[in-house]
Amino acid sequence: MIRTCLLGLLVVLMSSSFAPGSSALAAREIEVGFGIQQTSQDDPDNAAYKVWYEANAGNDLPKSYELAKTYLQEFPKGKYAVYLNKWVPNARGKLFNLAYTSKNSEALIALGNEALAADPENINYLLPLAQHLNINEVNARPPNLTHATEAEGYTRRAVKLLESGKKPVEAAGWKLNETLAYFYQVLGGIELRNNNLDSAVEYYEKAGKIDPANAFSFFSSGRIYQDRYLKAVEKYQAIPSEERNAATPRAQVEATLKEVHEAADATLDRWIKFLKLTASNNTYGDTRSRVQETVAELYKYRHPDTPDAYLELIKP
Repeated sequence: MIRTCLLGLLVVLMSSSFAPGSSALAAREIEVGFGIQQTSQDDPDNAAYKVWYEANAGNDLPKSYELAKTYLQEFPKGKYAVYLNKWVPNARGKLFNLAYTSKNSEALIALGNEALAADPENINYLLPLAQHLNINEVNARPPNLTHATEAEGYTRRAVKLLESGKKPVEAAGWKLNETLAYFYQVLGGIELRNNNLDSAVEYYEKAGKIDPANAFSFFSSGRIYQDRYLKAVEKYQAIPSEERNAATPRAQVEATLKEVHEAADATLDRWIKFLKLTASNNTYGDTRSRVQETVAELYKYRHPDTPDAYLELIKP
């Protein structure tokens, strides 16, 4: 199973001047500053602002957010454009947090895409978008693939930024190594489903390095190597027995046997780590027992003189 990570604050609000309950006051201050005495029907700028102002004063955040965007579209250089250009990102952050709490994927994506259009590297939006869609949809039970394309896109963008050293504003609220490891696991699963096995292994190996306590990474990479081992064995056994048992085997025979040994050793390395990590806290049920049976057989094959030595290696 893919483990989840603790989420911190999703979007940091801009300043105390835009805190809850202060928007109406700020709006009045803006009005006074511009010397607006009364809204005139002949002034569409003032009329549009008044509609927004009334919705905002009534604490209707979704409505006032849309009205503010409409105002900025119609009056990009209007009298209140400077103020509303600052208000909109703050309101978007509040709505985004509400959508995250209620698991409203459609609203999250819409609001997130608006924020990312303004700042494509806004990791404060990319992280929760990728986290939510992967945990609550793509990797849920049963899975919901409605937004699988968006989930993959956000995940790849978030990984790229995290790898470059970019951190969310409230970095203390995130366990960044665990978060990045989780995203690597997600991408490993995508590559595995697309039969890009080398890429899948690469992502699982990255996950194991930055979060070595996460058993799933080693289970997953070990499963790929086991499949390679079985295919290498099949390939080797297809060689005529007289060639396999020759005093001096052909180079092709030796190369195929080397594939068998390397895949077996790689499987053992990953699955011994998996067994060790799950020895005292097994969340994999019977799967762990089957992995141990395979490890016992492979270890005996590769270490016939000490077939039970692996038991020491898997102790917690």
